[in-house]
Amino acid sequence: MFKREKVPSTASTAKRGFLAALLLVGGCATTEADREAAAREMQVRLVRETADWLAAHPGPLTLTNALALARTRSLKLTQQELEVQLAKVDRATAFSAFLPNVELAYGRTWARGRASGLPLKLGTLRASGADFESAGLLISQPVFTPVAWTLFAESLYGVRIKDFIRARARQLLDVQVAVRFYQAAVAARMVTAYELQLKSGEALTNRVTRLASEGYALAAERARAEARVAADAYGLLQAQHARTKARQELADILRFWPLADFEVDGDSILSAVAASDGGAASETPLEELVWTALLNRKDLRAADETLALRKAQVIEALAGFLPNVIAGGGGASLTLEDVALRGWAGSLAGVWSVFGGFRTVQQYRAARATREAEFRLNEDRMLAVVLSVADCWRSLRESKLRATVAAKGAEAATLDHAEAVRRFDDGRETLSTVLDKVAVRDEAEVNLVRARYAAALSAIMLRQAVGLDIFGDRKKEGAK
Repeated sequence: MFKREKVPSTASTAKRGFLAALLLVGGCATTEADREAAAREMQVRLVRETADWLAAHPGPLTLTNALALARTRSLKLTQQELEVQLAKVDRATAFSAFLPNVELAYGRTWARGRASGLPLKLGTLRASGADFESAGLLISQPVFTPVAWTLFAESLYGVRIKDFIRARARQLLDVQVAVRFYQAAVAARMVTAYELQLKSGEALTNRVTRLASEGYALAAERARAEARVAADAYGLLQAQHARTKARQELADILRFWPLADFEVDGDSILSAVAASDGGAASETPLEELVWTALLNRKDLRAADETLALRKAQVIEALAGFLPNVIAGGGGASLTLEDVALRGWAGSLAGVWSVFGGFRTVQQYRAARATREAEFRLNEDRMLAVVLSVADCWRSLRESKLRATVAAKGAEAATLDHAEAVRRFDDGRETLSTVLDKVAVRDEAEVNLVRARYAAALSAIMLRQAVGLDIFGDRKKEGAK
């Protein structure tokens, strides 16, 4: 008797496989030590890279250096870079359809059994069977494949589209860096302004305290001076926190250690705008700026290539109605016991899909509808660019005028404060009025700092709306 063995069922086998996979995943799960090691590695690396760069570039960080760092270190362009590489891979894959296919084949077959009715020469196979052996080389070359041609054309459009998208992403990254640099620069200048205000307020408070002790100032005036000093101290603390936050956000986009201590050169924003002739953009006619934007915006160039891609897809749908011709050839060797057949063969095959359930017709209709929709979307994109340029142009004009007003206001407040101090020294003005003039002067100086950098940032925003880089001559770029 034979012992009957139990064969595991399909369900139990699947259950065991699932449990094994579960144990494998659980065994490979990260631990707290892994998390700690990864965090430590990231911290040490960023601290070292930040320290090395700051040591190699002494002095405050300029906008030019910040832009260069972002281009090389920021992770915000990773997706665009990957899409460009994938588009190039798709182009190479599409081109492979024009190349010949070479295949090698080998096989061997054993057949055992009893054969009858064989010729005399093959009579020995009647009891033993047969032994087949075959080898071959097959080469096929597409001759007429319209769909492959259109797919290759579409891949070329895809590479150009991704290139334009990446270029636009770089411009937007520059703007993001400029905005964060602007915030850090303004915050640093605000700290300086509040430090000066605090020193001036403390000096005035000391003077008021001496006058009050001698009976020449009221207790209320001394209280006002002390309140002003307390307000300046609170404003200084807020400014310091704002500077730290802005500096950390700038370090984040540069992939620096966020807690690193470094200074920014705020005047580099003003010099960058002056070098790019951005300050004169507000005097340029709006129609000229709009036309420059329609010609230079990388996203509009990508949209044009996308529209061309949609047209190529319509042609691809039409190519589905055409035949395909493929030429082939190769050598073959077939051996059956003592009989051998060796030689070369060639072929020319044509395939024409006559009816496929109207699938080709529907694909053509869908491609045409997609092309029409893309054309309308392209018009919407151009109108959005026109509105964006107009908004930035108006914003620049307003910010420049606001900076002029702030400069006049700061000058007037400074002169008014100095005149009030002289009148107070002559005994013709009250201390309360002097304190009011101090508050007005300090507020005017703070507004001037903000207005100047805001005007520079508005010029940068206009350049990105037009589609130009932050640096460079605008007229030469527009002529390209």
